[in-house]
Amino acid sequence: MWVAKLLLKHDCIIGKRCSKFNCTSVGYPLDFFEEHGFNYFFHFEKLSGESKNIDNFIKDLKKDKRIYNLEAENNILFFTYKTKSKGEMPTQSYLKKVFHLKPVFVDIHGVEHWEVGSWKKESLIEFIEQIKKQTEGLEMFKLQKIVKTKLRDVYFPHIMPLMTPLQEKALRLAQKEGYYEFPRKIELRMLAKMFGVSLSTYREHLRKAEKVVLKNF
Repeated sequence: MWVAKLLLKHDCIIGKRCSKFNCTSVGYPLDFFEEHGFNYFFHFEKLSGESKNIDNFIKDLKKDKRIYNLEAENNILFFTYKTKSKGEMPTQSYLKKVFHLKPVFVDIHGVEHWEVGSWKKESLIEFIEQIKKQTEGLEMFKLQKIVKTKLRDVYFPHIMPLMTPLQEKALRLAQKEGYYEFPRKIELRMLAKMFGVSLSTYREHLRKAEKVVLKNF
């Protein structure tokens, strides 16, 4: 698989507000469709920053006439963006042979960090050229790298982190029995007994599993 890492800044409803309200966002363009001369884009975003800044971000976004539907719960947003211009939301329009490997991260300067992939290098290069030429209000574009990589290096295995069967089993048992509830419903000694190992062995399995999860988080 070929992977490209990109940085870009354009006339974006998310990027501009990240810059304005000193927030960051991690999001994923879900899908889009065309109807009656308009393009409708479905987006999921998770905001990070000071609570008041996130509140102001959401209030300002709700005022945008291009927002067709919006649901917000704390710092999680799901919305539909309506526009006549394909270039305003460049990703979905061009994702035919290219796909997102990771969610898009938008920093406090409004710069979007993309990681996209394709089976063919030529498809990535074509995609990059389309983005550069057709994205509306493109202020900055930088290709950080194009490399050939293995599947384990992309985002989806990170959702299901690589750990040994015993580590995963230890983690699942702890979660199932309420170890991570507040207050805790069970202690490590009892979990180790249920697992059939010593306390030190179970603790080692669990901590290594937690380390894998936290590293990817």
